[in-house]
Formats: sequence, C-alpha cells, structure tokens
Amino acid sequence: MTRKPASVRRQDLVEAGLRVIAREGMHGATVRAIVAEAGVPLATFHYIFASRDEMIGAAYAYISEVPGTGAALPEDASVEDVVRASFLRWFERFLEHPEYELAIMEIMAYCSRTPSLAHLPGKVQEHYLEALGELLDHVREQLGITAPAMPTREVATLVLHATDGLTYAWLRTRDSEASRRWIEAVVPMLAAALGDER
Repeated sequence: MTRKPASVRRQDLVEAGLRVIAREGMHGATVRAIVAEAGVPLATFHYIFASRDEMIGAAYAYISEVPGTGAALPEDASVEDVVRASFLRWFERFLEHPEYELAIMEIMAYCSRTPSLAHLPGKVQEHYLEALGELLDHVREQLGITAPAMPTREVATLVLHATDGLTYAWLRTRDSEASRRWIEAVVPMLAAALGDER
C-alpha cells in the first residue's frame, strides 16, 4: 500500500478537524474524534502536529485562503458585471461548504480565548484584506480604472464586511434567494467604490 506524504496526511487531518468542528463544535473536536474522522491512527496525528492547538491554527489558516485570479475579463464587462459575477461566484462556493463558515466562527472564538492563538484572528483578517486588495487591483487594471473612487484597502474592507454579513445572515435563515437579492442590492455600491470604468 502506498504511504501518503506527510503534507497529504496533514491536509487530511485538517479537513477532518474542520468537519468535526462544524458538526460538533470545538468541545467535540478532540484529537481522538479528529483521527477517527480522518481514519488514521492516533500516532499519525502526533507525528504531524505537536498539539491539538497547532492543528487548530493550521485549520484556521487553511480555511481562510482566498482564491486568486489571473484571468482576463471580457472586453465588454462593466464594473457592475464584474462585481456581480465575483460576488455570486463567492456565494456559490460558500453554499458548497457552509459548514466551513460555522467552523471558522468556532475556531475564531476559540483562538480569541486562547493566549497562544489569540494573534490568529487579526492575522487572518489582514490576510483577507491583502488578498482582496490584490484581486481588486487586478480588476481595476483589467477594466482600465485609473481614478479609483476609494483606496483599495477601504474597498477591500467593504467587501469583507459585505461577505461576513451575508454569511451570518444566511447561516441564521438559510434563505439563498434572499441572499441573492441582497447581493443585487449591494453590487452598485461596491462597483461605485471601485471607480468608473475606462
């Protein structure tokens, strides 16, 4: 039987941990529960991670990645077209794994109360803003926006607040159609913040 590389086992454990956290909360995410979910021996966990908290930190980093894009935009795309398509694409990805957002909330609260991990929420927030800033600069460049209405950092903050708000609202109501209507309502504001095209 082929042995998995340590990097693959690490990802398997992180994903298993996220599933357990989303399903049972942090209190249920014991090391034994995580290895049972991953289908690996207890020794594998301790080979990959020095502690449960190290795995929690790795899970937070893993789940907080922001997909990038280097793709060219359609020639006739307007600012609103791009904002709408990007927001809806993000929302559809969210709907594929809404349990990950529950896990993020659980992990963020846990990290905030754990001295050795208390720095992570702020670090993740900064990572989000930097990644979103890169995406926004790419969009502005592709659309030929040379006079932005707002600085990139401020627009990135607006986008982050918008996605956070939509996430929390959906988790409370599970109303996807209402969420899509809300996206349509917020698109003009975000497009105006990006700036006028060409």
